[in-house]
Amino acid sequence: MKVQDYQSINRILNETAAKNKPGEIYVDNLHSPYIQFSDRFIIPGTSVTQPEFGDIKEFVQTVLKHIPEAIEGTYLLPEPRPKRETGKLFFVRPMMFGSSRFLYVFSVDMLYLGGARSEEVKKAGSQNMTPSIITDRLYFQIKIIHLQSTKEEGENVTDFQAKRFQGGIFRVESEKDANKPIRRFSEIFDEIDFSETESKIREELGITPEVWKLGRIYSPIGIDYLSLSLRFLIPSLPNTIKQFRNFYPILTETEAGIPDETLKKYHDYLSLFEVERTQSKSGNILWKVIQKSSDN
Repeated sequence: MKVQDYQSINRILNETAAKNKPGEIYVDNLHSPYIQFSDRFIIPGTSVTQPEFGDIKEFVQTVLKHIPEAIEGTYLLPEPRPKRETGKLFFVRPMMFGSSRFLYVFSVDMLYLGGARSEEVKKAGSQNMTPSIITDRLYFQIKIIHLQSTKEEGENVTDFQAKRFQGGIFRVESEKDANKPIRRFSEIFDEIDFSETESKIREELGITPEVWKLGRIYSPIGIDYLSLSLRFLIPSLPNTIKQFRNFYPILTETEAGIPDETLKKYHDYLSLFEVERTQSKSGNILWKVIQKSSDN
């Protein structure tokens, strides 16, 4: 994407101030979250390897129409992070709590991942083009990471470097044999699948089934960009910041130890979420996510 292209979109994002349309949050059988609306809209077909700017701009307008709170005041990155995530748009917003910098990362998928029926395919895909789909949902992910640095073009954030997670109080037992040394997380970053690592992190943080009822359906904490990250399920930057400010030391106090008060606030937040098992139109398992109201 050319500099002037993403800058023009960022100007629109900077001027955005609207409320999200009502929608229901689901996690599908591939553990991908999405928000479903009562109305339907078109996701345009675009290049498989490099989406055209016109298609990107049209899709951003769709996101702004349905969940403007998710990307208001953010910067659209000129390339996905990681770069292999073609077909996804990444919006970021640096922020400061205490003496530490963090980065809000919202990604949304320009591809339809729900197995569209024939009548929902407006234009079939080809070898180099994705199909144009009539849909009622947007697939997304929300993460906050501890930020090392950002790269800018003028006032626009164009790239970032996460603060690498060094392990701290978190640890992974490489063997059940008590005589074997304990591996710290910093020693296993070459591994591709972090699911076991994330499981150990949840265990260290006391995230039990009573605290987090989604279990392994969707992990609220994990490893992203080789950094410890917190993950959220409500596509709203103001809502995410409001909650994150209560327990941000989870990302910064891994060496000294996370304060009990911080951990309690995090557990209280996670306990607001409930889940109902249901099915998709094609019969696949779905989980509907419900957030109870909070006084905080």
